[in-house]
Amino acid sequence: MRHLRQRSCSLRLFTFIAPIRIRRSPLIAPANTASASIILHAAGRGQGVRTAVKRTSLFAENNLWGKEDACMRFSTWHNAVIGDSCTPTRTGRGEKSMRFIAILCTVLTVLWGSVAVVHSDPAPTAPDLAQLSIEDLMQVEVITASKKAQPVRDVPASVYVVTAEDIHRMGATTIPEALRLVPGVHVATIDANKWAVAVRGFNGRYSNKLQVLIDGRSIYTPFFSGVYWDAQPPLFMEDIERIEVIRGPGASLWGANAVNGVINIITKSAKDTQGTLWVSGGGGEEKAFGGVRVGGTIGNEGYYRVYTLYRERDAFEQDKAYTRNNDGWLVRRSGFRADWNRTENENFTLLGEAYGGRVGQRLNIPDFTLPGSRVVDDRYTISGYYLMGTWNRQRGNTTDTLHLYYDHYARSPLEMAEIRDTFDLNWQQRIQIADKHDLLWGVEYKRTSDKTRGNLMNLTPSIRTDHIFGVFVQDDITLNDRTRLTIGSKLENNSYTAWEVQPNLRLLWKPNERRVWWGAVSRAVRMPTRAERAIAIDAYYERMVSGLPMFSRVYGSPNFRSEEVIAYELGYRCQPHQRISLDISAFYNVYRNLRSFEPEDPFLENSPTPHLVLPVYMSNKLHGRTYGFELSANWNVTDSWTLKLGYANLTYRLQHDPDSKDPFNLHSDSTSNTPRHQWNLASHLNLSGGWRIDTYLFFVDRLFGMDFLPSYYRLDLSIGWHPTKDVELSLVLQNLLKRDIREFEHPLWERDSIPERAIYGRVTWRL
Repeated sequence: MRHLRQRSCSLRLFTFIAPIRIRRSPLIAPANTASASIILHAAGRGQGVRTAVKRTSLFAENNLWGKEDACMRFSTWHNAVIGDSCTPTRTGRGEKSMRFIAILCTVLTVLWGSVAVVHSDPAPTAPDLAQLSIEDLMQVEVITASKKAQPVRDVPASVYVVTAEDIHRMGATTIPEALRLVPGVHVATIDANKWAVAVRGFNGRYSNKLQVLIDGRSIYTPFFSGVYWDAQPPLFMEDIERIEVIRGPGASLWGANAVNGVINIITKSAKDTQGTLWVSGGGGEEKAFGGVRVGGTIGNEGYYRVYTLYRERDAFEQDKAYTRNNDGWLVRRSGFRADWNRTENENFTLLGEAYGGRVGQRLNIPDFTLPGSRVVDDRYTISGYYLMGTWNRQRGNTTDTLHLYYDHYARSPLEMAEIRDTFDLNWQQRIQIADKHDLLWGVEYKRTSDKTRGNLMNLTPSIRTDHIFGVFVQDDITLNDRTRLTIGSKLENNSYTAWEVQPNLRLLWKPNERRVWWGAVSRAVRMPTRAERAIAIDAYYERMVSGLPMFSRVYGSPNFRSEEVIAYELGYRCQPHQRISLDISAFYNVYRNLRSFEPEDPFLENSPTPHLVLPVYMSNKLHGRTYGFELSANWNVTDSWTLKLGYANLTYRLQHDPDSKDPFNLHSDSTSNTPRHQWNLASHLNLSGGWRIDTYLFFVDRLFGMDFLPSYYRLDLSIGWHPTKDVELSLVLQNLLKRDIREFEHPLWERDSIPERAIYGRVTWRL
């Protein structure tokens, strides 16, 4: 009954059900508006205080943006699709009517599917898992490891592929949820709209040693060298062909920040998404999600698809007393893809997308008038768009590829509002010389500019443009029929540390077709972020000193250097039986110049009231090593039943320099935010009558961060039924062993949330 009182379980369908409203974007304020007053809710335990907070509008000031606001570049098409969904509204008659229409449409859809079962041919069975044998799995091609297509068996790197079938059977609605399947990737839900994702350690809300790509387009932000997961998902999950995960450095090809791994989300070609696809679902915290995709042809050699989707998630619980947090999430996206084959050896791809939404959070912010902190509810807008083009041409033994994109995003959280524009140009050439050398080289230029307006954190200067230029070369040398040597490096120049060299050496030995050994030595760097060089954060209330409150303030340092790693890797793949495959990777990483926090003498500030400030500067006085291994195994037990096992082990050995005075001690052996042990077991079972059952059991070891988080087991279940070949009804159940599991903690001001048991349904209809 508590859930019935607190939230509606109805399924709200997507944008196109309702008449589309074209309004002025909420991010574009009138030119004469100098500030905006936002009502925030101070919600402590047992409190209902309503506090008015005056907040400068980032998007309204003429002296910062001028008359041509960056957000005005959204096209009429984007405004028509997104509307003003970013604007928080109260649930009124219109919204209740929409929910009624959504429920009615969903019920009619299910009834239509039931009638179709009666009058159609007998329901087909689910796809036979034996269609993708172990041999086929080893021949799946990946491109992320070497920027060219290679069978996974022949890649001299620790690679794991999450297929479209894996995502579909799991029922994942976000990229982080799908990444839980990958051994060595730690995924933790922080709240309803934030995740911590890392490969081989150093996890956090602002995890910074991972390069994440979508079709080769980098989505990490130079602000903290991580990913805003609340803005990236949800993609149209049915459009994903596979997710390639490279564990270990990939900087020799992908540049700085590919320190511990690379994740490349590869979408399907427009040719493979012809026709119409309709998806709708919801339930519990997944209030509603859905989308429609339409694919067609352009002349004789061209294909396209367009899509729009909607996602709304309810707030999680804040504590065991079932208090609701303020972390709800709503996102709408629309986009397209077009592919042309000009000739047999030349093709062109164009992609574009626009999105908008609103994100909630509850903050514990420092209070200078009352020692300690106060609770403030914040709801902010996110928006963005991108356009990307790729051209390929093959001439004999030479293949040229030109890749360019423009990306824009805007965010307005209470901590700091930010607008960022990125332009990237990449050209590469592959030359196959006789049968011995496969040479790949290329150049890249990236320009990124930001405009910020701070509140709890500030950047100095508030406007900045950075440039990155790089050149890389890599040669795959066939030594003999069984041995291949890969040698290469990337030389990269950035605005902070000038030139960085990131070499790579790999050797692969294949004694026979069922066994492969490989080893690698590589160097990678993580260049300084915008925050590490120029930020000021009022982080924590410390204590009373001489009758005055004292707060810690974290500053960036203009002397912050690049972090670096020397990685040693060894791997083994084998197929001991035609139904069994095994993949083992071991690593030993040596880190230098890791980030530390160094305090200095406190000083007095008189505004807004007298208080002491303890300055803490970011520095590079942490070093050490990590080591461990990952294991993955597949077993096709029968033609209709498959088991998949994944395990990861990680050990930290980090220490500060002798002269370090780091008070936070965030990365010592006992305070890491990455579990030492993780494993998962997946069971995929196909039944007669079009039914399937997929079961997932996860184990995550305890975490030692700012607080201790115990280890936990998580059991998920996904059930699907095909009443006809074009319709699937599915039900997903998560966290079946325990009602709520706290997986991670916020690093700064955000209040922690507890992910709850989730149950949601889904309807997929292909026309």
